[in-house]
Amino acid sequence: MPRQEHGHGELPVRTSIHASVWGPHWDSAGIDATLEAAARLGYDHVVVPLRATADLDPAALAGAFERHGLVPLNTAGVPAHSDIGSSDHATRLRGIQHLKTALRVARDMGSPQINGVLYGPLTRASQQAPEGAFERAADSIAMVAEDAGRMGLRLALEVVNRYETNLLNTAGRALEFLEKVGLDNVGLHLDTFHMSIEERNPEQALRSGMSRLFYLELDQSHRGALQDGSLDLGALTRYAAQLGYRGIVGVEAFSRSRMTADHADALAIWRDVYDSPEALAAGAIALIRGAFAATGDAR
Repeated sequence: MPRQEHGHGELPVRTSIHASVWGPHWDSAGIDATLEAAARLGYDHVVVPLRATADLDPAALAGAFERHGLVPLNTAGVPAHSDIGSSDHATRLRGIQHLKTALRVARDMGSPQINGVLYGPLTRASQQAPEGAFERAADSIAMVAEDAGRMGLRLALEVVNRYETNLLNTAGRALEFLEKVGLDNVGLHLDTFHMSIEERNPEQALRSGMSRLFYLELDQSHRGALQDGSLDLGALTRYAAQLGYRGIVGVEAFSRSRMTADHADALAIWRDVYDSPEALAAGAIALIRGAFAATGDAR
């Protein structure tokens, strides 16, 4: 079973950072330096993508996280040939089995939560979602979530921009999807980068989704340092604190030289937007601490 989520005691939220901030090597040996740095800076979680589960040793990763006093989180998705909203039964079944494999890896790693675009392929669509795809994807997620619940896992569905999915682009649409799924261990993953593209009012979207929000991810306009970009992430984080958010606040950033080529290509990361992972991670956790301290919520 996953270990209990925990915080360091200084904040009413837990903090998380994506392993890709440091690099693309997520096996138990390759991730050790990342875990050491994240723990030293005061993070509670590091996110490990489940992109190639056969290459991961969950038990060894669980041990590595335990040594550094951290709890893993995961991200996952489904390939285009395994679309869980497809009208083809075999295609849907492949996607459901793909996600159930991710559940087992996350459980064995000690993760309490899987984030990401779990409801369909992350790809540029050439047309609107087919009729019935929304309902079929929700039914498929419900099937996966039932297994997740038995394993003590939560699923946080990431709402992403129109260039990456044609299914869930706004918090409002995602809340409709959650109603269709109908299970309490499925919630929202809101990412500020995507919100800045799709939401008319990100603060209103955050407020509307607050009761179902499992993961608030801070991600700058250029996907680099949080304090340097067109988005006022300090203000949005302070607003989340004022609303009483007590979940996980995550940090995401991508620089091409720190990713595998296929991962960078999939996310359209064409250049390096930061040089020092340590500086980025330190600045990000300082922003989170400052935002909650500003509302009197730091402990």
